[in-house]
Amino acid sequence: MPPTATANRTSKEETISIRDSDLLALISSWTDLSPTVPLPIGVSVDDAMDRAREFRKAAALGNPLLVDLHDQNESADLIHATCRSLMEDCVGSPRRTLAEASAIRELLANADWPNDQLEEKKSLLGSLAFVAWRAARLLDLSREVHRWEGDYKRAFRESLSSQVIDEWFVSEASAKTAAAHALLSGPECLLQALIYVHDHLETNPRGVSNAVTAIYRVLETGARGMPSDLRLFLLGEACAINGAALRSVGKASEVLEWLDRAEAYFRMGVDPKSGAAKALYLRLIVFHNLSRFDVVAKVAPQLEATFAQLGMEEERVKCRILWSSSLKIEGRPQEALEVLEPVREWRSTMRPVLYGWVLLQSGDTHQILGNYDRALEEFGEAARLLREGKQYVGLADLHLMMSCVYRAQGRLDEALHLLETSRQDHAHLAMTWPDGYHRMLIAETYLAMGRAKEAEIEIRAALPILEEQGMLADAVIAVNLLREAVRQRKLDPEDTRRSWKPKK
Repeated sequence: MPPTATANRTSKEETISIRDSDLLALISSWTDLSPTVPLPIGVSVDDAMDRAREFRKAAALGNPLLVDLHDQNESADLIHATCRSLMEDCVGSPRRTLAEASAIRELLANADWPNDQLEEKKSLLGSLAFVAWRAARLLDLSREVHRWEGDYKRAFRESLSSQVIDEWFVSEASAKTAAAHALLSGPECLLQALIYVHDHLETNPRGVSNAVTAIYRVLETGARGMPSDLRLFLLGEACAINGAALRSVGKASEVLEWLDRAEAYFRMGVDPKSGAAKALYLRLIVFHNLSRFDVVAKVAPQLEATFAQLGMEEERVKCRILWSSSLKIEGRPQEALEVLEPVREWRSTMRPVLYGWVLLQSGDTHQILGNYDRALEEFGEAARLLREGKQYVGLADLHLMMSCVYRAQGRLDEALHLLETSRQDHAHLAMTWPDGYHRMLIAETYLAMGRAKEAEIEIRAALPILEEQGMLADAVIAVNLLREAVRQRKLDPEDTRRSWKPKK
């Protein structure tokens, strides 16, 4: 290519790839070149905030509004300013802020914006719910807090914002950048990011831990100017979510450290009772994993009552699932079913994917009681709900539970296949801690098939995993299984002949 052509091409590329500072400098030039063209730059910030305050008064008193809420072009900027005004007054006047945010949100919900392709109305409804949630927390109105939190989460999960955040956290490398971007966007965006990563706990626990650690770091070091009520809550949530993620991937020693941090942040903030209840629930999961089912069965009823009192309905359901599981493993399956029975009546008020977990637990309890048809029926519906909700951990657990049905029916090859599938699914999710339990069940199946040598190999591989994870009760069971495998090998002449090879 001739030098002149190269120079011309470079010049054009530099014109296209303009820097932000250059762009700002050119704005005045453009306006000077087109003095006759009116540029719609909107009202000033001060005027918008003044109008927002007048709008708030009218909405709270039920007076005629200063704007047609059905006209998106006229009302959108005003409601954005109103949200900002409400946030500014939230700490000083939380009760008035809660009443006004509730009233304005109801008015906006009834407005029709037919050309709202970017879902600006959904975003504003979410921001108003966020303001109401914050005001309720400052007032220590726990049931109101969790009602608004539930409304906010439902709206966010159905919005374009969730898709945007999904693009942010596509990889481990992007987590730090995404967290920094969320911090710059404000507290509401950080809450959205935490909701998003929490929803992916059962899909990619290791990725969740990476993402939420990045969010925690930016909150810890870069959010000093954020209002303390919001900063402490977000820090506590980040620590609690990371504790749950690390529990899933088997890093038991780090889980309690993160839960201690979560409790400390929650205690320093407003509405500490809710945070303490969340942290206690996560501690009960740790006890469950350590086979301390007696502790879970003792504490869970009190915790479930606390969740009910505070209006934490989703946590209440999760607590009953954990409580039921502990009773089931303790050898009290009928009591386990009774714990889950009320939950069936709440189905219409909970997320479908959460009901999938209820059915998973109920189906496993039914198979223990020998009700195999009922178990398979509930497993089938659970599989559909869990698959639709991308609950890959639940699907891995489902394969394990179904293997027990097939084993009880003498379909040992199918049971073995499901166990191997479950083990691979958990390994794909970087969940190493269930591997010892998988190997024990595989060993039991091999023993039932008369394959003692293969059973012994699985048990010997399971023992160090169980000991490392602190699952001592399971380790004792594994030792007993090992004795049985060795005994069967000694009694089986065919196995002895297979093991012995003549020297050449």
